[in-house]
Amino acid sequence: MRDLIDRPLQEEKMTVPDQVKYLYSIRSVRETNADTAARIRENKLSNFNVNLEKMDGVVDFVCGVIRETYPSNESLGEIPVHGRFQHFNSGDPCRLQNVLDGMKESCDDYELCKRLVDLFVISVLLDAGAGNQWKFTEPNGRLTGRSEGIAIASLYMYTSGVFSEKAGGPLVNGSKLATLTEEELLLGLQVTPENPMTGVQGRLHLLNKLGETLQAKRGLFPDERPGDLVDHFKASAEDGVLDLEVIWDALMELLLPVWPTQGRVQLDGYVLGDAWPLRSKDGGIVTFHKLTQWLAYSLLKPLQDYGGFRVKNVQLLTGLPEYRNGGLFVDLGVLELKPEVYAAGMATALKNGLSVAAYRPEEDVIVEWRSCTICLLDMLLPAVNSQMGITGTKYELTLPQLIEAGSWKSGRAAASARRAHGGPPIELLADGTVF
Repeated sequence: MRDLIDRPLQEEKMTVPDQVKYLYSIRSVRETNADTAARIRENKLSNFNVNLEKMDGVVDFVCGVIRETYPSNESLGEIPVHGRFQHFNSGDPCRLQNVLDGMKESCDDYELCKRLVDLFVISVLLDAGAGNQWKFTEPNGRLTGRSEGIAIASLYMYTSGVFSEKAGGPLVNGSKLATLTEEELLLGLQVTPENPMTGVQGRLHLLNKLGETLQAKRGLFPDERPGDLVDHFKASAEDGVLDLEVIWDALMELLLPVWPTQGRVQLDGYVLGDAWPLRSKDGGIVTFHKLTQWLAYSLLKPLQDYGGFRVKNVQLLTGLPEYRNGGLFVDLGVLELKPEVYAAGMATALKNGLSVAAYRPEEDVIVEWRSCTICLLDMLLPAVNSQMGITGTKYELTLPQLIEAGSWKSGRAAASARRAHGGPPIELLADGTVF
């Protein structure tokens, strides 16, 4: 059988299970996408023309966005790690803290850490693109759309007990998730014909499968809750130091059974998750594992602040290959769809009532766009640090800080300046399970 995996040379003799294990690993993400960086520099992409001379404009734009919120070098140290935590506080910096304060009478910090893991796992699984029209309305009338809106909606659902069959506090348990209905999810997310959200069925499938997994893996999840991971992390830590790869392996064990199988790449019967063949690699597979990475980033703050862990090897995580980070490089001209690819995307857009080129997640143009996003973010980080004059200083930004304060916000700002609905420059006909 022809080997589909473009592997490092030292792994030439891997068995199929080892090949699959490698593709599940966080290290595979940067390694399998490395060829794309060379193709960017050589302008040899399959679906995009590359204008690297426009990277200077991206650097200037991102630096400007960062300095709007963090004007001094000293303030750069306040940039949090990119994660879901900040989304819960959109429009109200005390929203999540108020919930936590209400729990403190009956919970210590360790239990709060577990409850945050419960919440964050659910919220991240719901956090695929919501579309350009959907918004969540809070009781005070505040409207919030997109990723932050989903975060706030999930918080309200969590505190009202939608994800739990147990009384006595806002928890998550597998038996409830496994039987969560579409009606309950539509109600919690406030989805109506007038307030449509893309991919609701995909989101429901993820939560139902999560519930089944929590019930099936009682060794790791004795209480059928994602927060049981904290006990596993405590047992795995050495003097309070927790390896990112321990977090990663546990999240993959939790999430791999959750991912849909239809339309996804498999290798000898193993579903590979967010991994796709890329034409420029002769069909070799590139891995992204975007939602798992987003969850790993998001868990860092609760694990550190409430669990008392110190996490090492965070640098193994990559920039997130999603439409805000990726859209930045399209909107600012670094990546430009080739004419024939653009024409095909516009034909699809017209059929679906969209105004920008549209594709399905498995199409080569989207896989390549996401691969480019990982590589371009790695190129952007040292350039931004250099432009801001902080390379080699204590103020030097890490990749998670760049994404949080720079690239993600810049991608949204660039989109808002170019399209009335603020949507991405390339649309995904997604099912709620990728982005």
